[in-house]
Amino acid sequence: MSIETTLVQFLNRQPELAGIPVSTDVPAHRPSRFVTVERTGGAETPFTDRPMLAVQCWDTSRVQAAFLAQRVKPVLERAVRIPAVAKVAIESTANFPLDGDTPRYQITAELTVHKHM
Repeated sequence: MSIETTLVQFLNRQPELAGIPVSTDVPAHRPSRFVTVERTGGAETPFTDRPMLAVQCWDTSRVQAAFLAQRVKPVLERAVRIPAVAKVAIESTANFPLDGDTPRYQITAELTVHKHM
């Protein structure tokens, strides 16, 4: 299973994000508020994966998207509770609108994941 899918499943189980869909893709029928997780790079060795992830927080306004990002960050940091995840480092949080009508904030995070042999 990919780290994207594992992280999506973890985030969807967290009570702080109840009612906020988290997925790897933008839903076909966009809710007013949702979160997407996308791997954007990262280094990999035979034993360790260090994926760079873009966690995008979509909402109805720039302010609401920023609030959602602030709500997601501490939950994301708890991903160390996933057995294979050794470390979560939040690299940045930034306004990252899709266009003038689609506000979102992006959290960039690097995880350290131990591969199972």
